[in-house]
Amino acid sequence: MPLQVQPLDSRLRLRYEVGVDDEGNPRYSTRTYSRVKPDAADQNVYDIAVAFAGLQEYPLTSVNRVNETELVNV
Repeated sequence: MPLQVQPLDSRLRLRYEVGVDDEGNPRYSTRTYSRVKPDAADQNVYDIAVAFAGLQEYPLTSVNRVNETELVNV
């Protein structure tokens, strides 16, 4: 039987290095932005992430896009 994938939701997760702990290991903070259009192009989402990072005090270490989909057996 064919399987159909239906996009439901998408989120943007940005990780910043906010300092170091007592042992010298990096400490991170994560910001999550929800309600990203599932059909938005990855390059556009990345460009927005970089723009958001430019407004922050700390350096951006990673950009993740989390897509939620529904698998439907048709």
